[in-house]
Amino acid sequence: MAVATACLPDNPSVDAGGETTETGGGELVQTGLLGCPAGEACTILAVSQTLDDRVDLFTAAGAGPRYRGALDLDIAPNLGGDISGASLDEPYGLAWDGDALHVLLGHHPSRELGSLVSFPATGLGNYEAGALVPVGDWFSGGEATGLGVRVTSLARTEPLSMLLHPASGDLLISVFANDLMVPDAMWTEPSELLALTPGAAGVRVADPGCAGAWGIVALDAEASAVALACDGDERVAILDTSALGGSANGTPSPICVAQIPFMNKRVRYLAADGLGGVIVSEHPPIISSSEDARLWWYDGDCQLRGFSELEADSSWIVRALSLVPSAGQPRWLLARADGDLRGVVVVAGDTSAGTITQCGRLTALDDAGVWTAAGGTEPLRPHALALDSEGVGLAIAASPANYANAGPGYGSVWWTQLEYDEDPCDAIAVDPIELSASAPAVDPQLPSTWSRAPDVLHLIEVQG
Repeated sequence: MAVATACLPDNPSVDAGGETTETGGGELVQTGLLGCPAGEACTILAVSQTLDDRVDLFTAAGAGPRYRGALDLDIAPNLGGDISGASLDEPYGLAWDGDALHVLLGHHPSRELGSLVSFPATGLGNYEAGALVPVGDWFSGGEATGLGVRVTSLARTEPLSMLLHPASGDLLISVFANDLMVPDAMWTEPSELLALTPGAAGVRVADPGCAGAWGIVALDAEASAVALACDGDERVAILDTSALGGSANGTPSPICVAQIPFMNKRVRYLAADGLGGVIVSEHPPIISSSEDARLWWYDGDCQLRGFSELEADSSWIVRALSLVPSAGQPRWLLARADGDLRGVVVVAGDTSAGTITQCGRLTALDDAGVWTAAGGTEPLRPHALALDSEGVGLAIAASPANYANAGPGYGSVWWTQLEYDEDPCDAIAVDPIELSASAPAVDPQLPSTWSRAPDVLHLIEVQG
């Protein structure tokens, strides 16, 4: 649920200040699943299909085919779509560093331990549009064997979310550290934040001071500080990452931890506030008519700016939060997943009052039928959002409301442009496009086409 503004090797990219920077090294990649023709701009969307062990790739905007292809990550084959036992590899967190697409695998090399898989753009340069890159092309005999792919064992339980530290090129990985298949009350093992240099041996480890770290977000453009949402003990942890990179290869250092004063709630999704602080959602694990959902707002020292209840006849279920660039007060997109009110809304922050309230809704997504599955009986809900660097291009993943009854799933991925003059509260979504309609159609008899859980979105903005 992040945006990476980068370039393929040896291509300059333009940052928000208009200056050019160089990332990566090696030859220009103009073709293949992560290629962009010279002189063109490409916005590539990577999607983790977590239950179906696949990463789908689309061109959201600019040059390239609508459906680029997919990466098969089914190392432990889940025949017939089986996800029990050791049959789920579960790709989740995604990051792009200008050379490679990095994917967190939750259950490889074993059910209990996760790994990082890195796909260089050069290695995917010879695949034509629409190709499914089979496991056998890059993995055999328990190790990476082709396409320049690297598999880095993290030797930890449930490494979930990841972002790139721009200055150092390091990857920051939040480790849930508990088995998600056991009851919530057993999520007591302390989490870790890993700092890893791609291709280098070893990781640096920080203790954030919480359990069940789920989401991670950078609090500024340089990611000099990051925040974690911790679902095991309802906490928010903030860490200093300014020491990463350089000759010392520094380690993240804890700044503070904030305790949300309600137990047995979901605390998974968060977003920066553009002021050095963070907002985080809290809601009951299932929709409740007696409990409210809330948004908590902290500054960069974990001091409470305020909190707001998301009032309705029953509790909201929040699936994603994303900061929208705004010249005035902070504005965010919120993916609301509860019942008939599911959709993407805009919420507004008031720094003087410390409150956050709904101020808009992207009704064009409702009108386009984003929350209605093309097949099956399960309704869809917004599950992930990704905004481009300008805050106008928006990717949305819609997935079944109940994974247990999802069957093949029929989840979908959409793209739209937001239009607003000054205040994102006035934003409208223009001509939503279903990107996943260009992928192979879901076939109930062919699990390689299933789309049960498009859980993570990552935008790669490339200037060829």
